[in-house]
Amino acid sequence: MKNPHLFRASVLALGLTVSALGGGHATAASRPVVFLNSAEPVSLDPMFTQADANVILSIHETLFRLDNKGDVVAALAESIKMIDPLNWEIKIRPGLVFQNGEPINADAAVFTFDRAKTLFAAGKGDLTFALGALKYDHMEKVDDLTVKLVMTVPDPIITSHMVNPELSLLPPKYYTQNPPEKVAFAPVGAGGYKFVSYKPGEGLVLKAFDKYRTGKPPVDDVIVKAVPEVATRISEIKAGSADLMVGVPADLKQDLENAGAKVIVAPSYRRLFVAIKQGRNPALADVRVRQAMNHAVNCEEIAQVLLGGMAKCSIDLVNAPNQDASLKPYAFDPGKAKELLTAAGWVPGADGVRAKDGVRLSLNFDTTNGSYLMDKEIAQVMADSWKDVGIEIADLRVIDNSVSSQMRAKQGAGYRDLMNSSSGPDYTCQGDLLLVQKASGSNRMSWVDDKFEQMFKAFNQEFDQTKWKAMCDAAQAYVAEQAPVVWMFTEPTFYGVSKRLDYEARPDGRVYLNLVLKGVKD
Repeated sequence: MKNPHLFRASVLALGLTVSALGGGHATAASRPVVFLNSAEPVSLDPMFTQADANVILSIHETLFRLDNKGDVVAALAESIKMIDPLNWEIKIRPGLVFQNGEPINADAAVFTFDRAKTLFAAGKGDLTFALGALKYDHMEKVDDLTVKLVMTVPDPIITSHMVNPELSLLPPKYYTQNPPEKVAFAPVGAGGYKFVSYKPGEGLVLKAFDKYRTGKPPVDDVIVKAVPEVATRISEIKAGSADLMVGVPADLKQDLENAGAKVIVAPSYRRLFVAIKQGRNPALADVRVRQAMNHAVNCEEIAQVLLGGMAKCSIDLVNAPNQDASLKPYAFDPGKAKELLTAAGWVPGADGVRAKDGVRLSLNFDTTNGSYLMDKEIAQVMADSWKDVGIEIADLRVIDNSVSSQMRAKQGAGYRDLMNSSSGPDYTCQGDLLLVQKASGSNRMSWVDDKFEQMFKAFNQEFDQTKWKAMCDAAQAYVAEQAPVVWMFTEPTFYGVSKRLDYEARPDGRVYLNLVLKGVKD
């Protein structure tokens, strides 16, 4: 089997045990590792935010998780077995405890999955992605270390949907006896790091958990500080007052290295695009307008000038190795863009802005600043490109990363006509296609297409893996033609790392501290 991620998932589905990650670690030093984040945490309750996944999956742990290579591996679970397409038996590892000493067992798993369903049904928390992917009816206890997960639909890639941080197991007693406002910033989990304290402006203090399932992490103490400005984060790494940051601008890579720090340039599975919101401006319902917007943008020039040639433009609807190599990105062709707009009835006015039936082709565009590499700058270049073909960007608004996160959490609620966005990896074609599936929390464009929904339903319930490649390619080709987004590229990840830190980058761009921190030396 060519795809190791699917192989690992299929091994789990057949009920075979996958061992947890292990191995030796470097000796820990006394000085804390300081990780610079771009924003203060929204919540440390895994069911209430995706924005803080890095910290959440350092404090918490799921039944299954992704290792540093992107393979689905058993974590708190020991094995999974399909009883029939709607019923799965999960065995939990014996002898594990949460950070407050409560046992990790079937009761904890049932409590966690019941809590998620209850919150989701009430419209609370940030669960649209997790429960949009893992469509379960309920979980029930079989014995102290065995549960049965009852699905509402067949799911051949069930383990890849159970790695989401939102489904981290929680200690029932602690989360029942304490109010939501307390557990939000005083979490108890099963991950490699215990929560010690948090104060806005001063940082989040974490301590290695000596009863973590694979042993105590190699770095004893970690401080996570919120530093919104990239320039300030760079300065702290250069000064030696911090050890790790994500999102080093390509043009500052050499400067940071000259100061004695390391810059790790890692391949990433995070796909960047501009979401085209449906249901607001009628013009965007026309596929010709969406295709024109793709043809109007010179992605190759953006990648070369703003990202130092580190990104490759593509229609990256799904991640490698599931991409269709024959699927080419929209060519930069302003002439073609103008032809499509004219064919759709949008005619240039005296000022160059196109209009139809007396209505100007005028859109609003929201962008973050520092959430992705050069995001604000890229947005401005794209706005100028659309102006050149007659599409007016009436308002280019820069919004705070936390605001953007809240919008994404509610399936794009609050998005205006256009919004820069991204999608991380699910490591399966079916999972990556959730980006445009109507019920998914990843579909922030509100794009709904009946033909695609039929294709996706058939693919998502197909257990015969020999059929997956053809079904995956067909879905990609159709979505590419329909252009529900403006395709850009898969973003490379630039990590600024102090010389004292031994660090292993992940392809999903996550910074799960107990997995990526391999040791320090002073």
